[in-house]
Amino acid sequence: MTTDSYRWKMPHPSLVLECIEKWRNLDLRKLPNDEIDNQLLDFLNNLVIYTVTTLNTTPFRLWRIRKFNYLFKNIEECCEPPCAITPPGRCNAKGSPVLYTSEDLETPFEELSVKPEEQVYVIKYDVVEELNVKRIVPKAFIEKDNKNKPLYDPESMISYQILREFVRSEFLRPVGKGTEYLHKISASMCRVWFNNEKSDGWVYPSVQTPTKNNFALKPESARKKLKIIDVRIVRLIPKENVKNHIDKFKAHPFYNLISMAIETDFKGGIENHNISWLPSTEVGGIF
Repeated sequence: MTTDSYRWKMPHPSLVLECIEKWRNLDLRKLPNDEIDNQLLDFLNNLVIYTVTTLNTTPFRLWRIRKFNYLFKNIEECCEPPCAITPPGRCNAKGSPVLYTSEDLETPFEELSVKPEEQVYVIKYDVVEELNVKRIVPKAFIEKDNKNKPLYDPESMISYQILREFVRSEFLRPVGKGTEYLHKISASMCRVWFNNEKSDGWVYPSVQTPTKNNFALKPESARKKLKIIDVRIVRLIPKENVKNHIDKFKAHPFYNLISMAIETDFKGGIENHNISWLPSTEVGGIF
């Protein structure tokens, strides 16, 4: 919505707070997904105007970790899970898979609470084509456009900050035993608020490390725009327990600040979509 002096105008802060209060008075714990979607649509319709930020980016690498429950034999097992066994997640409903990845390797280790000496899969992807993703929680508020003109009037700036913190608090709530329904709320936000047919998925802050980003990519986009370049079975180990290459490890510039390292037990060779495994003693992916 344009005015003579500002490019965009948000709803009055009192209306924003009223909409948030109505939303939080709802008992969303037992509502099905379609009813939560309807309630969120009502919320947005009452706002009349709201913002969605699109990010076009080409990260250098994306990373994923999987628990080591069985031996992967095909790269299909490094992709999104089949619909029939897809659990609800932060950006998806049950039976509607997405591919969850991170911008760095440390974040998924923290999110999965990987324990020392626990074997996990590490999958590394090249991003071969620009990603068009919706940013769930915008970064710091930008007051002016590239011509140094104000984007919002003072009241709209307040409304924007209120909505930003509302989305952050609703979307990034820690999910545990007894609060699994919170995934239904965050997934509804992805479907209803932060989505269109042309987007490849969503980028959102890690719950464990809010300064780091995760990407939840739609399957068709992930398969088109990502390339699997490495898969291995690794363990987190204390640095004093590194069995091999200890001299090389000690030469790392941050060795004295590091408490854990990643040691590779097996590296996967990929040929014709099949994975063959060879023993390894590499140390890498150092935090």
